[in-house]
Amino acid sequence: MTAHFAIPATTFVLQQIVQERLKIAYGSLTAPAVSIAPPPRPPATPANPGASQQAEPAGIHLFLHHAAPNPAWRNMYEPHVNSAGKRVSRSPLAVDLHYMLAVTGADLEREVLLGLGVAALTRHGIVPRAKIESILDSIAAPAPPGTLLHTLTDEPLHDPTTQPEQITISQAPVDLDLSTKIWSALQSPLRPAAYFLVTTVFLDVGDSFAAAKPVEKAVVGVRPAADPASPLPLDTLSTTGTTP
Repeated sequence: MTAHFAIPATTFVLQQIVQERLKIAYGSLTAPAVSIAPPPRPPATPANPGASQQAEPAGIHLFLHHAAPNPAWRNMYEPHVNSAGKRVSRSPLAVDLHYMLAVTGADLEREVLLGLGVAALTRHGIVPRAKIESILDSIAAPAPPGTLLHTLTDEPLHDPTTQPEQITISQAPVDLDLSTKIWSALQSPLRPAAYFLVTTVFLDVGDSFAAAKPVEKAVVGVRPAADPASPLPLDTLSTTGTTP
């Protein structure tokens, strides 16, 4: 059983965890939706000098900016061939996901959103399998599914047979230099943000390998040298002669 959509399923679970925390904090007020898109560029400057520039609305963005192989799981099952040279298995395709939790806005509400988002992800340092299952089951999937998101209900992200380790969330120590590079790549001004490492997500577990076709007949052949006039190399193991 494989887990090809484990990455989007993980992002959806994290998005819903943050969204639930915002709804509790905002109460009767309207909480902003958690976006998985990168932080947007600021509004354009009005062409008319006298026009007032519209303030940026408060928003929260959970953006997956990097995925890296998990070195522990990648090197755990070496070697992958038996004594006969037959390939019997391979390392699980396990990845670590790096997220940026960024907030936008023109007033202190963006700092409120950042605190709520950091608290929501930190309090779920180890995401329970039951919560993952309940979040994915909450997707309203029509029959037949119309988009890829609708198929996430069948993703076994909570199943230990496809996800041997539970998903853990920890805040990553990203310095100002790396943070500036990320924001520069997004072509967006620096805003309040926190960075998280989510591990470990397995993309394929239990893949089987087809048996190689056995050798039915061995054929040994000879061919002439490319330059028949060239002298043959001296075989020191087969030459005989007198000892000088």
